[in-house]
Formats: sequence, structure tokens, C-alpha cells
Amino acid sequence: MAEQTRHILEQYLANRLSCDRTPVLFPKSRSPIGGMTSWGICDVFAKRARESGLPLEGVSSYALRHSFAMRLLRQGVGVKTIGDLLGHHCLESTCVYLRIETDMLRTVALPVPADTAH
Repeated sequence: MAEQTRHILEQYLANRLSCDRTPVLFPKSRSPIGGMTSWGICDVFAKRARESGLPLEGVSSYALRHSFAMRLLRQGVGVKTIGDLLGHHCLESTCVYLRIETDMLRTVALPVPADTAH
């Protein structure tokens, strides 16, 4: 599944119709060229949520990231992999998204290696 997703994203980045060929998932539609900022993504999400007419009060792009992270965790994906997919540079950032699921985190924890020094 992850390999298929990676392939789809690579095809999108290689074939999208844009003069911007930077390898970003969400390119800006206006200058300067580059990827959208997190604030820009939040603004677009909020606008589209309002326009949808759905009862999405209090929902944000953060909630989408949290839901994505939690879904991966429930499927047994390791915290390091989840952090990599979210683009985090440190484990503490990923744990913010997973903080309410400590019991579930225990089920995906790696076993502590036996002490081989003795």
C-alpha cells in the first residue's frame, strides 16, 4: 500500500500541469514559486469547509493531520514512520498528534532488546 501511494504521488509531482517543478505536494498558485505554507493550507481548508455547507464547525486542517496519524497508528504503523509521513524532524512533534492514545502506543512499541553485554 505504501509503495503504491508513493508511486501515485511521484506520478502527480512529475506530471502536474504547472510551471513550478519543485517537488512539493501543495504548490502555491501565485508567486513566489514554492510550496504552500502551513498557514496557506489552513486558510484553503477553512474556506472550502465553509463553502461545503457541511457542519464542520471547529474542524481544521490540523484535525485532518491528527486523523491521518491516528488512522496509521490504529493500523499498526510505527511512530517513526508516522512522523516521517507527517514531515516531522523529531519524535516529540509526532507524539503531539498521538498524545491521547497512550494505550494504543503501547501496542505498537518496539520490544526492548535483551542486554547482550553480559
